[in-house]
Amino acid sequence: MMNATYNPYLVVFSAFIAVLASYTALELSSRVTAAKGATGKLWLMGGAIAMGTGIWSMHFIAMLAFSIPLFISYNLGIVFVSLIAAILASAQALFIIGRPKPSPVVLLAGSSIMGIGIALMHYTGMAAMQMPAMVHYKPGLFLLSVVIAIVVSFVALKLSIQFREEAWVGRRWLKSATACIMGGAVLSMHYTGMAAAMFKPDISKLVQAAGLDNLSLAYIVCLFTLLILSLTLATIYINSGPKSLLD
Repeated sequence: MMNATYNPYLVVFSAFIAVLASYTALELSSRVTAAKGATGKLWLMGGAIAMGTGIWSMHFIAMLAFSIPLFISYNLGIVFVSLIAAILASAQALFIIGRPKPSPVVLLAGSSIMGIGIALMHYTGMAAMQMPAMVHYKPGLFLLSVVIAIVVSFVALKLSIQFREEAWVGRRWLKSATACIMGGAVLSMHYTGMAAAMFKPDISKLVQAAGLDNLSLAYIVCLFTLLILSLTLATIYINSGPKSLLD
């Protein structure tokens, strides 16, 4: 088995994206709740894409931060599937947040589905790794990562529902602090899942060299995600006034 190391700069990038995606989710909660009809569906769809892209990019940048003494490339088709899983999990979360008063049973069921979706995104992303090695998972840490994903999803849903109320509008500092906690919780799921993985060399597997190194690819993903989340936040703020452009 091989020991793994992490690029500290990319770890910081992944943490920043996790916090920003969490803050965007908190801001989206009020808009998804307030919007009705076709506008509501538009907010739900756009919000799911933005939120899902943020969660996925945190995961992928953190994956690029990972290093073992072997060359690693990624199957882009499988990477795309992991992105779709993140978007679907986000859509389900925003759908629950948009309900007037979701019951504890609905919250528990929704957080379980969302948590499993996030775990599916993570381990699908792991399956996208192409390298001359076999990957095995420690059962205990594997199950722990899924449990963490479900617990994080439950807390995220509860907080998002709480912050959609008018009494919390304008309290940016509290939202920022909450986003930091949520982002840290999401990161804990990812790195628990990474800790569950064990890599054993397998020279029978051939891997072709990729066109971009991990650092360059991480910069591209980070910039693209920052653009998506920034546009989402700008749209939320523009449409938070008395005359919404989308309502």
